[in-house]
Order: sequence, then C-alpha cells, then structure tokens
Amino acid sequence: MRLISTLAIATQFFMVLPVAGQWTPLNAGSGNRSITTKNGAIYIAAPPAGVRKSTTDGASWVLANTGLPLSGSNVMAQSVGSNSTALFCGTESGVYRSTDNGASWISVNGTLPASNNTIYCNRIHTFNDAIFLVYTGQLSQNGGGVFRTFDNGTTWLQAFSGLASNMTVNMLAEYNGDLYAATSTGLMRSTDLGGSWQMVGTTNWTVQAVQGQNGALVILGAFGAQRSTDNGLTWNATTGYPTNNCPVGSDLIRYDGLFYAITKTGASGCYRSSDNGATWTAYNDGLSPQNTFAQEEFHASPTHLYIACALDAYRVPSTTVNVQEHANTFFGQPFPTLFEDRFRIDLTELEGMGSIVLIDPSGREADRRTVTGGGIVTIERQGLASGPYLCYLRSPSMDGMHLLGRVIAE
Repeated sequence: MRLISTLAIATQFFMVLPVAGQWTPLNAGSGNRSITTKNGAIYIAAPPAGVRKSTTDGASWVLANTGLPLSGSNVMAQSVGSNSTALFCGTESGVYRSTDNGASWISVNGTLPASNNTIYCNRIHTFNDAIFLVYTGQLSQNGGGVFRTFDNGTTWLQAFSGLASNMTVNMLAEYNGDLYAATSTGLMRSTDLGGSWQMVGTTNWTVQAVQGQNGALVILGAFGAQRSTDNGLTWNATTGYPTNNCPVGSDLIRYDGLFYAITKTGASGCYRSSDNGATWTAYNDGLSPQNTFAQEEFHASPTHLYIACALDAYRVPSTTVNVQEHANTFFGQPFPTLFEDRFRIDLTELEGMGSIVLIDPSGREADRRTVTGGGIVTIERQGLASGPYLCYLRSPSMDGMHLLGRVIAE
C-alpha cells in the first residue's frame, strides 16, 4: 500500500468541508459494547439484551437474537463485526455468524476455544475481508489470543505465532499493509496478515490501542499517548492527552484523516487529533455527561464514525460524504457511488491500457487495477476496506492522473 505524497490529491478529500460536527445520539438503549454497520443497517452488541438492529438509521431498534445462545433469559453478546458477506457476533458461549442480515445466527465456533463470562471474543476486526477475533485473557490461558478466518468461519486459524504466552491482546489495526497488535506487554507487527508477529522497536510496556497514518504510528499505553515517525523505533510524548497512563479499554481509530481516542479517563471522554497524533483536544460535543464517562468502542462506516457508550450510541458524519470533485467530462464517472461488491466505469474513450488508482482519505494509494479501454470496465472489490475513495485513471497517453469521481465501499 503506497503513500501518495502529492498534497493536491489528499486535500481533495478535506479542503471543502469543515471538521465533523457534534455527536448525535441514536437512542439505542443501554449496555452498548460494540457496533458495526452492514447493508444500510446498524448493529450493536449490548449484553444482556443481545444484538440490537436498526434499519431506520437509528429511529427505531429491534432485537436480532434468533439463534444466539441464552444464558437464563439473557443474551451475552459482547462484540459484533462484519465483512462483505456476513455478520459475526462474539458471545460468552462462542462465536456466531449471520448471512441474512441478522435475521438468524448459527454457531461457527468450530475449533475456536470455549468461551465463558471472563474469556470470550471481545473485538472483531476485518482486514482484506478476513475476519480476526481478539479474545480476552492471556495466551497462556485457555482461550486467549487472536484467531482468523478466510472462509467466513468454516475454518479458523490461530494468529498469534510470535506473541508471548503472558500477553493479552487488546486490539488490532492495519497500517501500510501491515497489522499491528496492541498487547499488555508491547506493540507487535505482522507483515503476513497475522501469520507471525514481531515486536516493534523496544515497546516492552503495555499498549492499549494503536493506529497509524501519514507516516505516524500512534499508541495509547503505559506512558500515555505516544507517537513515532520512524516505524516504531523511537517514541515521543504527545501534547494535550488527558492521562500519562492509559487504562484498559482505551480505544483508537483513524477517520477522515483524524485520530479519535476513547480515553477511559473519567470525564475526559473522547479526544481527537487533527495533526497525526501530535496534539489532542477533547471532543465530547453532543454526548450526555454519563456517556462521556462510559465510552466503549468505535466503528467507522463509509458515511459516519460511531461510538458505543454504556447508555447510548452516537455518531458524527464523515467530512468527505459531500465532497465536490473536479468535473469529469471526458470519461464516465464510477457507478454506483456506494457499492458493496463492485463498481463500473465507462472507459469507451480510453485507447489502450491504463490503471484505475483508488486513494483513501489520508492520501494513500489503497489499490491499483490494470484496465483496458474501449468500453465499460468492472472493478471488483477484492477485499478493499470499507470507506470513501477518490477514483483516478492513469494512462500512458495522459499526463498525471485524471480524477474520475468518488466511490464508497460499504
């Protein structure tokens, strides 16, 4: 995954709109732990209620628990996640999958460890359309660690080779094509999609969360919010973060070129950085005082950033949703703009070969596909991460890259 240094490309995402506004409540109820979106619906894991679903953009909610295990009268759903074809739910009785938008769930625990009320799938990540599960507990305990599937849960593979037995994995993140694991004893990196892990620099201290963009790695851990611009070899303190020792449950996400953090530090609540993690300011506008104290987990969709809180869930709109692009009068614009599996472009006017280049909001090249002109071409998703992209055409017969339009992978 290349980093595009051309400032003009990156700023086409951000220069026309202000930074996102305040958080808007979704009136989802209480107990919210984890949140995801798929096919226009919002899903929240909220034990002991189970999984809540809204197809009305948060105006109304129903339970989507058919097939999920009962513990007495409770459904102890602790995490939800999704890829392009399925939903996944981590419960205190194992992992479940839905291929019908939450109408029903089946167990896909297979070779995964048994779950209970202390060791269970706490977070669900998607990288290149593969599902990664992060369990509570140390690797030395029965059930700790990371597991992955490339076939929607038919088979599961351990994904913690190289992690120490006394580690507890807190979360995973992708940056520049590598995976990073924030663990209780250091920051780890995988260059083979979780097949093996190595320590990043000498980070032999607790790391609660990690993200990276634009040449900067940011971690939340035992020494507060820290930042590295040399791939983790050295770390520097940041400015404005509310704690020098980030507690368990701290979370970090990148969205629209900004970093957002759940601080788990009393009334500090959510913090945000607009300069690649160098400085931080509070960002709790719109949150109730109770939910400023009790934030759980972020989720990024193509159009909104979500935050699950103990007493409700909230969101803010993407600053790129209504971005204006340069006029494209020579080639056809990508269609549909919002897609799940593929989009198409009319390249009838293109002679010979070219490349379709997709640029994400941070200015990085996310994908590049060779195309042939003379008609309508189809661009398959092929594991492209959810989010907005500027779509460019590059051809030997053209100077530079020609902006075709904007697409959003749902």
